[in-house]
Amino acid sequence: MTRNRTTRRRRRGRYAFVWKLIGFLVAIAAVVTALALFFRMDHIIVTGSERYTEQEIIDASGLETGKNLYFLNKYTVKERIFESLPYVEEVAINRKLPDSLVIEVRECTAAAAVEDEAGVWLVSEHGKLLELAKKAPAGCPLVRGETPAEPRLSGALSFGDEAEYRLGVLLTLLQEARAHGMLEGIGTIDLSDGTALNFTYLDRFTVRFPWTADVSYKLESLMTVADYLENNETGRIDLMTDGKASFIPE
Repeated sequence: MTRNRTTRRRRRGRYAFVWKLIGFLVAIAAVVTALALFFRMDHIIVTGSERYTEQEIIDASGLETGKNLYFLNKYTVKERIFESLPYVEEVAINRKLPDSLVIEVRECTAAAAVEDEAGVWLVSEHGKLLELAKKAPAGCPLVRGETPAEPRLSGALSFGDEAEYRLGVLLTLLQEARAHGMLEGIGTIDLSDGTALNFTYLDRFTVRFPWTADVSYKLESLMTVADYLENNETGRIDLMTDGKASFIPE
């Protein structure tokens, strides 16, 4: 009798587990069905765009109204827009319940023009390749001494493995120069010197500092020297030594 009772308890336990599992699966199915029925995407809202139209961004996203808000892959949508529209540098996708999807984009501008055999590649301050142009636009520094390796639209600027550190310093220079309000004053950036980064500034100075330098600090030193000099003075500003700036007039 004791053995029969134990067997019946085990069977009831197994049945209870099966029914709980069935109930869980039914609940999941109900949630999925509710999402599919009640959260359809009826509106796509685009914010932050100036260069591209709202429709261009929606077309690049590959999204269509009527689809479900929760079943879309936001990462895939971001990549589509980023790859299709070179001047879009950041994309954020947010659901706005019950029936809207918000695409927020941040566009970029050319921070430099890198010389290539076919012309110049316009590049953002974070290294995204924006377009192949015939010449650098006004206020956009021209980069010489390295050429892009296997460039493609919307791809990342590269000079190859051996010159990767030069690329890092170049991008830091572009970012810091823009942050300091100095980018438009830079004319030509020369990456060919293995010991120093060289560039022209304000059409009056040739600037030189080490590849390993603190770029932000060197730019602040450059501004201090340029402000001290008379407007008609031209020459070379040497920032090769830490804590010291030398001006060599022409």
